[in-house]
Amino acid sequence: MDDSILDENLKLLNGLHDNSIKRNEIISYIKKNKKISIFAYGSLLWNPIDYINSTISNCILNNYNKGFFCEDFIYRGTSDFTGLTMGLINDSNGFVNGVLLTSNNENIIPFLKSFVKRESPIDFKKNLLNIYQYDFVKINLPDKINYEYALTCIVNKNSLFYLNNKLTLDEQAIKIGQAYGINGTNFQYLDKLKNIYQQFLIQDSFSSHFNDLYNKVISYRQSLTIHVQKWFTIYDELQTLEQRKEALNKQNSKDFQFIIETLITPAICSEQLNKQIQQTTSI
Repeated sequence: MDDSILDENLKLLNGLHDNSIKRNEIISYIKKNKKISIFAYGSLLWNPIDYINSTISNCILNNYNKGFFCEDFIYRGTSDFTGLTMGLINDSNGFVNGVLLTSNNENIIPFLKSFVKRESPIDFKKNLLNIYQYDFVKINLPDKINYEYALTCIVNKNSLFYLNNKLTLDEQAIKIGQAYGINGTNFQYLDKLKNIYQQFLIQDSFSSHFNDLYNKVISYRQSLTIHVQKWFTIYDELQTLEQRKEALNKQNSKDFQFIIETLITPAICSEQLNKQIQQTTSI
């Protein structure tokens, strides 16, 4: 396996591009073990990247905590009305339960390329969503004895889209309850997390907070007008980019215009979403 090709791909990940020591550490690990892993704790759990050879659930990352620290203006929101997505921050009292996604041998390079493409989204204005940086962290395996190292997404605290706990739980619920983007509503993202956490029996230091937030979002959405609830219900049920594009186009029709006008916050610009929806997206 060519070290230079590995290095060029790792350079594309924010946080590794200017850290040759860390990249060399990762390359040495890959060469020795003939594999590379990613620690998944969010949308990668239900919508993983390509070229995965094996998975291990119930893995633990210590000294970190999850949270909705990341503003999203591409997948679950726009620059006019951002959504919220999951990220990791350092927390000496925290631990994160997740899944190791592993790629072996000849699949390693395309696996890394798939990861880079997935985690480096750019909107139609060529704005990079740089909310994440990447690190190579120690992951404890389910037997609690053995461990592996894996790449994972850490919050980039220098990003303009890092919230730094500025929003209360109620404010997060209102934002998640209303935001929607090219991949669907922000609530759909939250709901998929809830379902996948139940599937993998994920419990960690964020679990009680997550459950409280989910219940608040449900209550908030139920407090909206029937017309607004109808719009979100329709949008939540759409499965493809083309279906969402069609729904967005119908916002300008007689039947849908009144729904958008009753939103509490300013409506998301249809033109902006229609341009963004041409992108290839994964989240």
